[in-house]
Amino acid sequence: MFERDAQGLRERLRAALHQPVRRDTGAFDRSVTERADLSRLGGRWFETPLGPAYVIESVYDAGHYHGEVPLRRALALPLGRLAQQVRDARLAELEPARLRFVDTETTGLGGAGTMVFLCGVARFEGTELRLRQYLLPGPEYEGGLLGGLGEELEEAGGLVSYNGKAFDIPALETRYVLARMRPRLRDLPHLDLLHPNRRLFKGAFSSHRLAVVERELLGFEREDDCPSAEVPERYRWFARTGDPTHILPVLRHNAWDVLSLVALAAYLGSSCDDPGRPLQAARAAAYAGDWLEAARRYEAAIAQGLPRAERLEALERAARAYQKAGAWEQAAACWERLLAEPRSRRVAPYVELAKLRERRLGDRAGALALMEEVVALAERGLVRPGSGEYGMEALRRRLERLGG
Repeated sequence: MFERDAQGLRERLRAALHQPVRRDTGAFDRSVTERADLSRLGGRWFETPLGPAYVIESVYDAGHYHGEVPLRRALALPLGRLAQQVRDARLAELEPARLRFVDTETTGLGGAGTMVFLCGVARFEGTELRLRQYLLPGPEYEGGLLGGLGEELEEAGGLVSYNGKAFDIPALETRYVLARMRPRLRDLPHLDLLHPNRRLFKGAFSSHRLAVVERELLGFEREDDCPSAEVPERYRWFARTGDPTHILPVLRHNAWDVLSLVALAAYLGSSCDDPGRPLQAARAAAYAGDWLEAARRYEAAIAQGLPRAERLEALERAARAYQKAGAWEQAAACWERLLAEPRSRRVAPYVELAKLRERRLGDRAGALALMEEVVALAERGLVRPGSGEYGMEALRRRLERLGG
């Protein structure tokens, strides 16, 4: 009697909330290893010291193109140049074959509750790129995933990721710590491509999300891709039912992510020295502290033609780079070119050129003339004083000192 009343109450509540009545769907397999159709994923089970694990392997020839970039370009990755961009000298000592290109997919719960259910790891073996995707068929097999991934990374010399320092690696480390294991992930040199990409291609496109970068730099368009927002839900349905149709799009999404890491590393590495991209090469040289090379690259970029805003920025960066290199005459010439720009209302070129003339070029009279001019222009509102040494009070003090 009570059971019938409870059933009736549930149905009345569902009707009030406009929810469909649940039908008996039968029990579902919690241990998806027992489902025969798991083999349709194309992977294999293997044993690790921490239990069974499941992996899907794919092999790509080095001539495979990801967008417009052949994977073979990563075999000659200029790790010395890229090491400068992430300030990790250990990377410069590695061969590309010792790198592991890593991307994860998670349940997206946040904090310690986030589980890594898929980790794609690629490495070069000879002239082939081998991609292994370690999949978590169910939470009870996490030990196997961690064990298999640990063995995969045991011989790694360094990691390559995209935002991996902030996301992928901390997520994996959390799972290892909860399993009372000490991973060597944090000890490895790490080339996080997000940072050099932002630095070299600042302002080049609207977003630095990997999908945007793929399209803009690699010429790779994802067709019928699984949106990132759907990934956790697809995994939950797969873990519940074992139906591979839920997880196959996620496997493809992850594989594309990893291939993009390989192609993007090659692309960014070449951009550090590419005469066809002098602005990116200049930024790379400046970040590495090669000031004279950076200044020359900025001037080459200006000579090739830049929009006005980029041209003014490049001229100023060239001037400052020449100053840091001790090339005073060249720095002064860049500041003079900035002063000659029509409709320029900036104070910095006057002050910096005055400093150079006074301190480096022995031209105190020329420095005084510049300060007289900029103060007069500022008082008439024809230039905009800034802050600090470019503020109005600082300009007057410098003028008074030079005229004393």
